[in-house]
Amino acid sequence: MTAPSTPGRVVAIGSVNIDRILRCPVLPAPGETVLAAGAAQGFGGKGANQAVAAAAMGAPTCLVARVGADAEGRAALADLRAAGVATDAVRTDPDAPTGLAVVLVDPAGENSIVVVPGANARLTGAEVAQALAELALTSADTVLTSGEVPEECIRATASALPAGPRWIHNAAPAGILPDWSGPGLRRPLLVANAVEAAQLTGRPAPGTGTTDSTGDDSTGDDGRDSTATTATALAALGDGAVVTLGAAGALVAAGGELHHVPAPEVAVVDTTGAGDVFCGAFAARLAQGASLPEAAATAVAAGAFAVTALGARGALPRPADLTGPAARPS
Repeated sequence: MTAPSTPGRVVAIGSVNIDRILRCPVLPAPGETVLAAGAAQGFGGKGANQAVAAAAMGAPTCLVARVGADAEGRAALADLRAAGVATDAVRTDPDAPTGLAVVLVDPAGENSIVVVPGANARLTGAEVAQALAELALTSADTVLTSGEVPEECIRATASALPAGPRWIHNAAPAGILPDWSGPGLRRPLLVANAVEAAQLTGRPAPGTGTTDSTGDDSTGDDGRDSTATTATALAALGDGAVVTLGAAGALVAAGGELHHVPAPEVAVVDTTGAGDVFCGAFAARLAQGASLPEAAATAVAAGAFAVTALGARGALPRPADLTGPAARPS
């Protein structure tokens, strides 16, 4: 696909958090106390992470969100602006704190996360609709939503978004998708990881060896046979779908076609925020005129780059970081 003469914007609608990161020898089991090897603090939230990732990839980016009227909120806004994200549509809430995420990371880079939504839970559908109207979106723009804000914000996007711009919804955390089947409602392209996609479609998670109501088995060549069926089922719930597969890359299901995008091999330090970097890079490339498979290939490489450092934004790729042998699939 030829890039448009004037590249579009990315409009992220989502959460803003402060991340407290604890490096643990193991992730604690229920009732277990674990001594952390170290602690760090950073900035996070799916909306903010995705916006920063899109801006790093060169797309003009703005964020629609809420933060608290506290030091954390002021610091988060300053960090977003420093990253090139426009924050005119971020409201300050005088009655709720900025969102907080506590992230436990083990030596293999796996994590467990607990989120206190704070001001994120007070973003309203009316505020989202107002922001979309004021932005005067064009067909070159891409809107990116996620599941860490109230469902009314996603429903408002479905009803307020004009026909031209592309809409991506990162269905994470997985839950019940809003009903966007009514007249005049937009349907997004859905992005989810393999486990989230299985939950959303009622299919077995990959690698469980279980069967769903159709008798389809979740086993196969590293789970991809079953995940391909899940990706197709997820695509039917929106306007296409992308299912991320971690080290195995991603599956793009749209227009009745299925594309597998392999991932480069990297040394994993921390997987926190890799999905957000994927979504931000994916949205940026679409706004720059790339096709779905082209955008997904860049997003897979960006997500792989993101896991090579600690924290949700420890390794934010720029276009130059995704060229050369290290960025090519193994």
